[in-house]
Amino acid sequence: MSNNTGHRTEKTAGNRRTLTRVAPRLSPLLTVLVVAGDGRPLNPCHPARARELIRKQRAIRICRHPYTIRLLDVSRHEVHAIPTQQEPS
Repeated sequence: MSNNTGHRTEKTAGNRRTLTRVAPRLSPLLTVLVVAGDGRPLNPCHPARARELIRKQRAIRICRHPYTIRLLDVSRHEVHAIPTQQEPS
């Protein structure tokens, strides 16, 4: 406590302000630009997702700097319907 006023200062133990961490934003260095098959830009994705798409041959790399991928058109025959399970009643 201060000797003159009797009020606590911000440096006393009870009033120390703690630094709060702000949620980190996705850095531009950690994103891959994505282009649709028809050429329109889409939302960027994480590099791991881009690697997965390229490995599964669902996308190709079109530019190295900035790293950009283009999604390939998937024919309807390649898309597998996921069967839904009915709950027993």
